Amino acid sequence: MAIDNHEIVKALQLYASLAELHEENPFKYKAFASGAFNLRKIKEPLGDLQESQLLQIPGVGKSVAKAIVEYAETRRFAALEVLLSVTPSGLIAMLGVKGLGPKKVRLIWQDLGIDTVEELFDACRQNRLVEVSGFGYKTQQSILDAISFSFAARGKFHLARVMPYAEAFVGALEKVLGDEKHAFTGEYYRRSDVIERLSLLTTAMEFSGMSEGEWAEVAAEGGEDLQAWHYHESSGLWKHEQGFVMDIQVVAFADFERELFELGAADGHLEKMNYQSADWQGNERDSYAAKGLPFVVPGRREGHREFDRPVAESDLIQFADLKGVLHNHTTYSDGLNSVEEMALYAMEMGMEYLGICDHSKTAGYARGLQVDRVLQQFEEIDALNQQLWPFKIFKGIESDILSNGDLDYEPELLSQFDLVVASVHSNLGMTEEKAMQRLLAAIENPYTTILGHPTGRLLLMREGYPLDHHKIIDACAANGVAIELNANPYRLDIDWRYIDYAMEKGVMVSVNPDAHEKMGYWDMQFGVLSGQKGGLQKSLTLNALNLLEFENYLAKRKK
Repeated sequence: MAIDNHEIVKALQLYASLAELHEENPFKYKAFASGAFNLRKIKEPLGDLQESQLLQIPGVGKSVAKAIVEYAETRRFAALEVLLSVTPSGLIAMLGVKGLGPKKVRLIWQDLGIDTVEELFDACRQNRLVEVSGFGYKTQQSILDAISFSFAARGKFHLARVMPYAEAFVGALEKVLGDEKHAFTGEYYRRSDVIERLSLLTTAMEFSGMSEGEWAEVAAEGGEDLQAWHYHESSGLWKHEQGFVMDIQVVAFADFERELFELGAADGHLEKMNYQSADWQGNERDSYAAKGLPFVVPGRREGHREFDRPVAESDLIQFADLKGVLHNHTTYSDGLNSVEEMALYAMEMGMEYLGICDHSKTAGYARGLQVDRVLQQFEEIDALNQQLWPFKIFKGIESDILSNGDLDYEPELLSQFDLVVASVHSNLGMTEEKAMQRLLAAIENPYTTILGHPTGRLLLMREGYPLDHHKIIDACAANGVAIELNANPYRLDIDWRYIDYAMEKGVMVSVNPDAHEKMGYWDMQFGVLSGQKGGLQKSLTLNALNLLEFENYLAKRKK
């Protein structure tokens, strides 16, 4: 498998951080930081691009492009290797702690002699960090909380990060061992948002006692996709070069379907079924029926509310049901494609409409739109709609929810948008009381169409601010506001566990990619998987409405 974008971007970010840590040329490390930021949004494989192609990407200069080409060929680049050689490895881990940038890490390193996360954690617990200039008690506590969160997230990976490698592994096995059966069970089978370990079920009895040397022969036939996995005899686990861990369980061919069902479901699901192996009826559907229970799709087998609020498989949202792409960013703010490019690609995907929702003016870090830029974009959208009919572009905005709960812009301008996605982007360290006051005020604002990424979480990186989800959903129901299921695999916010309640209350959920470039539309696949886990119904999915239905929905909201 070719080197992935995540690894390349991570290397560029690391160089930028280490260069700032060691107080090197600020122009250079800022260039790398800027390049890494822009490249996070690129879906096209960076390792396949030539230097000249990379230079066409906004924010990518010659030094960054050269580093990418070098890293794609060798998994290293010279400038980064020099800095790694003079940096204690513990400092690199410290740079990954939320709230600790290179300047703060340098202060901690120089003033306290601390160069590991574990030492920093202990120092915070002993109130030693407040001794350092620029660190107060509140900062110390937030760092302590961030380290605790990072400890809990160790060894876990986003589904989107693991999926290409997992699918490549199974694909290679099917190629080499064609007559056998193979499938991942557990978290991956249920398409959980976060994967801790891959568990592969196989009927290939050759795996029983297979040595590393024997595996190498199979891997050679499977190519580099398999060669990236290595067997560790001491642990009995397979490990990928990117850090993923996998165990392989061998099962008899006749037992494969039963074992897949039992190992694929969460314990809580089997307990709710009162299921024992003796209850197996030869296939999944008959086994549910024998218990007098409705069939449950694999993604919902979590032991949550799948039997309290059963949803027929035909009623669950599917990717093919989506008719529009809402909440997308363009070059007007921090996106990488123009309005026209975003529209044309949505048309290629078979979509009927597109919602452009660039950042509002308060989001200066993302080139949020001042009023004159909003009006300029309106004119461009009007012109494109004449050219592209019957496809339609809707004039939207991702309006920041300000600290007092107000939306960005005056009502006179807000009233001119077709849709408004209201989101929190600043002052995230809120108490539940403050967060609720802020979000409820935005939900009650008559111009809010969709509540964007409700908790502000970043999976494995940042906890969301605390909310009473049921009260938020109740408020959306009372005010006719839809809730976003932000499909970016690092967000997946609203959490799937609350979708059942939204369905009960009749609240529309919008599966939005929050795309910053056209290929980002495909993230909606992860939103659909997460939505299915929560029982998201097609009939209550906002962007599953066809164009006419969506226009009528917006017109009703306007009234």
